[in-house]
Amino acid sequence: MRTRRHRNTGFTLIELLVVISIIAVLMAVLMPALGRARKQARFIGCQANLKSYGLMAFLYADDNDYRMPNAWTSFYSKRMYDGEPHRYCRWHNPDYDLERHGEYAGPMWPYLKGKGIHICPSFPAIAKEFGPIHPEHVATVAIKPNYSYSMNSYLSEKKITSMKRHSNLFFFGEENLWITKPYNIYAFNDTAMCVYEVWDSFGTFHNARQSDLEDGVVNAVFLDGRVQTVNRLDSWRFCAPDGQSKSPVKDQQ
Repeated sequence: MRTRRHRNTGFTLIELLVVISIIAVLMAVLMPALGRARKQARFIGCQANLKSYGLMAFLYADDNDYRMPNAWTSFYSKRMYDGEPHRYCRWHNPDYDLERHGEYAGPMWPYLKGKGIHICPSFPAIAKEFGPIHPEHVATVAIKPNYSYSMNSYLSEKKITSMKRHSNLFFFGEENLWITKPYNIYAFNDTAMCVYEVWDSFGTFHNARQSDLEDGVVNAVFLDGRVQTVNRLDSWRFCAPDGQSKSPVKDQQ
């Protein structure tokens, strides 16, 4: 009796290799796009955080005779605590996580509780890379970010009703974890960004094209509640009415 041959319906080795090659090509095309999408999502998340800071400015001002707090003691009650390893490490010291240690909370914390909203979604990766080498770092302090935004020191203890053009005065913004003179002589550390004193400047770690992250931008929220993407030279344009005159790089303005 003649038996009927059944055709093997499985993939041949060549067919399998072709399928694998197609998948590899698709992954090569899609992965960069997915990476860009994730990066953009983090960037938008950062802007949303700062939008909440803008709302907080109105609420805090309304409750405090329109006077801003001291930038160094806005979210923390003291500039330095007894036994603190170094106040420049407070941004990443888990012992000063305000969700777990409310005893350190400053006047603004009740208006914006919740650790997540104080940390840009892009910042943990920056902290992991640059945190262990930031100026004055104490090696025994773990790198676990508590916050990533700092307040315009020019606004410290000033009444916002006495200031004009709120749309040109930044409230909180982002800094780099490293020093790039002449733009900044201090890196991100406490909750004060001292642009007017020519100590600090806006950071450059978002959307940077170069590996040194020196050509990017960051986000800032202004006194009118608006969030804007800013570059390093915007630091002096938006820190104070006469801030431009203090820029260390006037020839590049």
